[in-house]
Amino acid sequence: MTDSTAQRNLDNTLLLLQDAMPNGDFDLIRSLVTPDAPIRRAGFADLYALTGDAIPQGGNFVEWLETGWKVLSGVLTDQTAQARDIVASGNTVMLQFHMSALHTGTFAGAPATGKRVEWDEIGVLHFDDDGKITDLWFMCQELGLAEQLGYRTRLG
Repeated sequence: MTDSTAQRNLDNTLLLLQDAMPNGDFDLIRSLVTPDAPIRRAGFADLYALTGDAIPQGGNFVEWLETGWKVLSGVLTDQTAQARDIVASGNTVMLQFHMSALHTGTFAGAPATGKRVEWDEIGVLHFDDDGKITDLWFMCQELGLAEQLGYRTRLG
């Protein structure tokens, strides 16, 4: 693998996370991700399961977009993503990024607060030789977000 391959994959990761997903650009997302790419673990999956409003935790990424992310992005609006630590090596990109959004609809059972909520996530993405994402894994700071939504008093 060349440095240019790693840079291309890093650029595609940032395009997905900082542009396509926060803006709901599903055509761009589909151009960056292979149709059969699995999502190994979706962000917020445990929070949703805990509150009884389950979204798919894994499966096909494109299908997850339709059943999970569209719902999330509709209630967490005005999203921004900022990559903080990112490492690209060959066909793998690992990063830590900070998300911010307005809580404008019912999210994981919590009614809209109209407040800005923030959380951190870690992602691992794998790419094919053409620079398309073939596999995704995300872990987010669900407890911190739950506390911002008022779940500390509700659950404990």
